Parts: sequence; C-alpha cells; structure tokens
Amino acid sequence: MKAVIIGASSGIGAALAEELSRRGYVLGLAARRTDMIMNELQPKLPSPSFAAFMDLLDIESSIEALHDLIGRLEGIDLLVINSGVSGRSPGMEREATENLIRINVLGFAGMLHEAYRIFQKQGHGHIVGVSSIASLLPHPNGSAYNASKAFVSNYLDSIRLRIRRRGENISVTDVLPGYVLTPMTEENKRMFWVADVEKAARQIADDIEKKRAVSYVSRRWRLVAWLLSLMPRGILNKIL
Repeated sequence: MKAVIIGASSGIGAALAEELSRRGYVLGLAARRTDMIMNELQPKLPSPSFAAFMDLLDIESSIEALHDLIGRLEGIDLLVINSGVSGRSPGMEREATENLIRINVLGFAGMLHEAYRIFQKQGHGHIVGVSSIASLLPHPNGSAYNASKAFVSNYLDSIRLRIRRRGENISVTDVLPGYVLTPMTEENKRMFWVADVEKAARQIADDIEKKRAVSYVSRRWRLVAWLLSLMPRGILNKIL
C-alpha cells in the first residue's frame, strides 16, 4: 500500500506515519518543515519514504508537490490531509483569522478536490481528512478554528455522499480527535480525556483499514458527539 500524508512533520501526522510504516505502507510525507521529516521522522521508519515541501497557502504548488510524491511512490492508495493550524483568537485579529481560513479551509478543499480527481481517474482510493471534535460546537475564542473544522467534516460528508450516489470505489474517512497530546496542545492546561499521540495514531490506522466513515479519537468522544447532536443550541450556548 502507498500513502501520502500531508502535515507529517509532527503531532498526529508524524505518529500516523510511524504507525502506517510499521504496517508496511510506503509513504510520501509532505509538510512545510521538511527538515523535521528528514532528520527526525524518516530515520525511524521501517518502510521506504519520500519527503516533499508543501505549504497549503500556495495551493497550486501543493498540488504539484502531491503529484511529485505520487510519481516517486509510483502510485497512491491513500491520502491523509492532516495539515492545518490552530489558534485561539480572543481579539478576533483579522490577519490571523484569514491565514487560518486559507490553510484550514481553502488549502484543505484544494487538496481534497485534487485527491478526489486522482482517485476518480484511477478508479479506487481512500481519502482521510483530520477534522476535530471542535467541529461540533462553537467557541467564543476559537470561532475561526472551530468553523474551519466544521467545514472539513461537512465537506468530507458531502464528498462521501457524492461518491456513494455515483457508485465510485473511493472511501472517505473523517477523523475527529478530541484532546491528543501533541506539540500543538501541550500548553493547554484545560484538557481532559487526553490520548497520547501513539494511541491516537493506532486508532486512526485501525479505522483507516476498516474504512470507517468517521473515526473518533479516542473512542469515548463518540458519546460526546452523540450528546452534542441531541442538545438544543440554546442550552449548549449557555454551557460554553
């Protein structure tokens, strides 16, 4: 099996690369910080891997980098779109908000569209997008981030519905992590039900192999998602 992971330099992306490599995947690894991939990640991987620079602020060059990786892999079965930025913005700073939206929304959409086109042409494939439990609820200081993750999940659901109606042989998995201990979250002191990144990667890899539509990380967040779906918005807003 051959997989490309976008956003593989650290956190969930890097841990998933290690897990998939142990399971025999040949990997294409993309990120802005290619030095971390080459110096820290690749030496730990038992299977062959290739690295490429990718910055989702530049969608066209990212698409070129994706095709370059696919060429070096000599094919692709799985694409994981993990790249994104987080950020609390109590002051609603315009520049930071727009940058987040360009990466998490426009960048994600560009790569998802290209992945769908590639898999549609070759007749098979598996698209995995990393969203967040944050996609299920609003947040007063993280409005842009939570909204961007809601976009990711909704877009993946819509693509999956399109694929099903057209009878195409493409799987789509939406990964919704709760709190996972990564460099991005290590300063957050209000986390609970925290999963270590290695456990998260194992669960995601298991769900990828089972071709699940939704992967909750860890599993207990499935209950939270169900409760949130039942809770009236007015009550939810009073709690937050």
